[in-house]
Amino acid sequence: MKKRLRLLKEWPTPKHISEVRSFHGLASCYWRFIKYFSTIAAPLTEIVKKSVGFKWESEQENAFNLIKENLISAPLLALPDFTKTFEIECDASGIGIGTVLMQERRPIAFFSEKLIGAALNYPTYEKEMYALVRALETWQHYLWPKEFMIHTDHESLKHLKGQDKLNRRHFKWVEFLETFPYVIKYKQGKENIVADALSRRCTLISTLSAKLLGFEHIKELYANDPDFANVFNAYEKIAFDKFYRHEGYLFRENRLCVPNFSLRELLVRESHAGGLMGHFGVRKTLDILNDHFFWPHMKHDVERICERCITWKHAKSRVLPHGLYTPLPIPTEPWVDVSMDFVLGLPRSKRGHNSIFVVVDRFSKMAHFIPCHKTNDATNIADLFFKDVVRLHGIPRTIISDRDVKFLSYFWKTLWGKLGLP
Repeated sequence: MKKRLRLLKEWPTPKHISEVRSFHGLASCYWRFIKYFSTIAAPLTEIVKKSVGFKWESEQENAFNLIKENLISAPLLALPDFTKTFEIECDASGIGIGTVLMQERRPIAFFSEKLIGAALNYPTYEKEMYALVRALETWQHYLWPKEFMIHTDHESLKHLKGQDKLNRRHFKWVEFLETFPYVIKYKQGKENIVADALSRRCTLISTLSAKLLGFEHIKELYANDPDFANVFNAYEKIAFDKFYRHEGYLFRENRLCVPNFSLRELLVRESHAGGLMGHFGVRKTLDILNDHFFWPHMKHDVERICERCITWKHAKSRVLPHGLYTPLPIPTEPWVDVSMDFVLGLPRSKRGHNSIFVVVDRFSKMAHFIPCHKTNDATNIADLFFKDVVRLHGIPRTIISDRDVKFLSYFWKTLWGKLGLP
């Protein structure tokens, strides 16, 4: 090993393009061990192209020496430990991006990429966002199972998510990011604790079932909520007794305060029954909720809902295997079998709508396009369905949707309630 390191250290300065390709090829085999390899090697990468003649200037010399130094002193990469939290750190320069996958600040893997074409003209915040997207694409097999941390100043993510209209590239990036259970860790600033708590909303949105299409309408409920109205209205700009407001949301320490409406029950049910080993007891369900949420008498709500869970009482341990997919029955008459879906992420209309609730008759293919808000939950959607579909066509026999089964359960429950049926 010492002999190989000595040979690498004494590698002569290339005098011909073939010698550059030889060194570049050797170094590229170990790019995973060198932080920001693509950016460092960019001057050498340029001259190995067929369209560029051989030239060796100070820029190439510096890159050559820096790569040798990094190869000789490459850090020892740690093996991933799936019981610990993964961390990602991203950086972007004028010509390249670099990311690091870590645990407890120990590097597990490096990724770097030289920017080419249109990417070279991205503004800084876009390059930072692109670096994050490439990191998640590269290490998604590590990151999807559990919550992980992104070290950033949040400017790029904050800028993109604050736009009213996103172009196709930005929308694709944001949509991809929201499939991951990430938490933002801010590098500096006195608002770190507050901002970190709010950033967990990204995790909540991606891990909760689709019974609630957004959290934005929570802001509108605080002012008249019996549990939080006094604190919310009296202390708009300053913290009081561990409560504070941030961007319209009310927090107690680092937990989101949930007003007294149907979301509380949905959160309890999701925490109790969600995950691979669902139907937890009262204590475990409370622990899950207390990590992210706060409202008075939470334990009473958890006990009440757990007591009504038959699965939890019987503690079933067997899970039947999934059967084969079966075809949908062929409809025989109009508006007896319908399907429904949502078109999200649209620009806000003059009346404030930003989504479309689509209901299609599977027999005639006739469709209703109903304006709605992305914040509508199952109860609101059932109201719209009753007003715009049931009023004209009656109650259907079947409804096909790719929404969560719990969403459909609440939907049907609300629909039957409007008809006066138990």
